[in-house]
Order: sequence, then C-alpha cells, then structure tokens
Amino acid sequence: MPKIYLLTLLLALAGCAGTRPTPRLQVAAGYCDPPLPYRYDPAFAPQPDFEAALTPALLARYPRRNLLTANAAGILPLLKELLVLEEAARRQQPAAELAVLRQRQRIAAQLALVSTTVASVAAELDCEGERADQVAGYLSEQDNRRTQRLNVLSISIGAASGIGTTVIENQPAQYAFGIGGGLLAAGLGLLTLTGGHSAEFMHPRNLLADVWAEKPASELFPPSVWYMLTEPAFSNSGQTALAHNTRQRWEHYGQLAHPESKKGQQLTALLFGPGGQYSADELTVRANMLNELQSAVRLLNQELQGLLLVVNKE
Repeated sequence: MPKIYLLTLLLALAGCAGTRPTPRLQVAAGYCDPPLPYRYDPAFAPQPDFEAALTPALLARYPRRNLLTANAAGILPLLKELLVLEEAARRQQPAAELAVLRQRQRIAAQLALVSTTVASVAAELDCEGERADQVAGYLSEQDNRRTQRLNVLSISIGAASGIGTTVIENQPAQYAFGIGGGLLAAGLGLLTLTGGHSAEFMHPRNLLADVWAEKPASELFPPSVWYMLTEPAFSNSGQTALAHNTRQRWEHYGQLAHPESKKGQQLTALLFGPGGQYSADELTVRANMLNELQSAVRLLNQELQGLLLVVNKE
C-alpha cells in the first residue's frame, strides 16, 4: 500500500512539473510615435556642399564647428545676412542696429525650433526605452515565479523519492523510486534554464535601424538631427560620426556581441526589424540601446547652445 501512495505522489508532482503554456503577451505599438508627421521647411535643410557655402567673412567671425551646427540648422544664409547688417551697424547707418536685433531673433527662433526637434527625438527614444523596460520587467517577474515554482517541485520530488526509498522494503522498488525521483528533480532543474516567457513586441517605426545601417539619409530622423549624428566633425575625435560610434559601442560592449553568429543574426533581425517575439533579456538589450542613442541625441543641444552664444556675442 505505501508503494502505491508514494508512486501516486511522485506522478502527481511530475504532472505539476509540466510548465504552463507561455502566454502570448501582445504589447501595443505606436504610442511613442509622433502624433503628427514632422514637416520641415526645405529652406532650412542642411546644405550638402558645406565647404562651398562658406565665405572668408564667415570663417573669420565664427569657429568652424559652429558653422557646421549652423548648416545643420539651415541658418548659414541668415548668418551671412547678419554679417552685412553688423557691418552696417558699425558704420552707424540708420536703423542698422534694429535690423541686427531682428536678424538675431530670427536666428534664435530657428535654433530654438531645432532644439525642440532634438528634444522631441530624445523624448521618443526615452518613451521607447521605457516601454521596452516595462515589458522586460513584467517578463522577468513571470520567469522568476516559474523558476520558484520549479524549484519547489524539485525539492518536493527529491523529498518524496527519499521517503520512498526508506519505507519501501522491496529493493528493486527502492531503486526505481530513487532513480525516478532523481531524474525528475534533474529534469526540473534543467527546465529552470530553458524556456521562459516572451511577448510580441512590435516597433514598426524603429529609430535604431537607421543608426545600425548608417544610412546617408534617414526618413525617420529630422534632417538637422541626422546631419549632426552622421557628420564626423561633431564627435570629439572628429574622425567618425556619432552614429558610427554608437553602433560600435553596441557591438563591443555586449549588446550585440558576435553579430555574425547565428544567434547574433537572429537578434539583429529582431532589434532592427519591425519587431517580433522578445524575451526579457532581449528587451533589456533593446532598452539599453535606446537609452544610449537618446544620450547621444540630447548632447546635440550643446552644439546649438554654443552657436547661440557666438551669434549673440557682440
């Protein structure tokens, strides 16, 4: 009789050990996207031939890096006009000083618009990062509960098999309970290392994709922001662009180590495509990448501030 009870107990515990079906959690996409499509005045687009747009007067008045920022904001023609007005003001021509103030206001207004554009892109990246972080936290909690449940079952089966080998007098039955219980406990231990919960996490508007591809032009980023991210002169080294440096950090610091491997290729397709089924760890990788890109975008405001200070300098 004890053999029957113990065998029933082991089988019941083994049945409980079967993992519950992984829920297909679907996460709404799109709430971080801009509510209205961006529209930019082509008159303020960065000039592709920056060198040809420079004049000796501009180079004498402004540092080269500030002129690059001015090109990103599309205000090189306004700066040229400002130089003429400032020269007229120095000659004490009538109404020249007022014209200088008005021109500086026009320049400041355009720089403020570009600054809000930078802030808007950073806010979208921040929102996407928080979205990924939130779902990653939820999945991690579900995985922890699953692991805890499997550990409890493993301990229970181990205890039951130990009791069975003690109370059963038949030696073959003792071996059966001992070996069977050990195998079940080992199987449960292996289950804690595999599987896990996942979620369908879609991102049709994927700002990471253009940075990874290092496109010469982007349909997602505003022209001014993309110009500053892809122009090497805006990096501290001046040799490689901010977008390129960001991609290199993704590859070298763990987020996308070994992208040429099969697993790396699968993760690359997931991160830089329209989305798919993510685990908690993969969502954490995505959140970290978004946060890193957000930091690079926010730093562009330093360039705009530096230009504004030079423009207003008497």
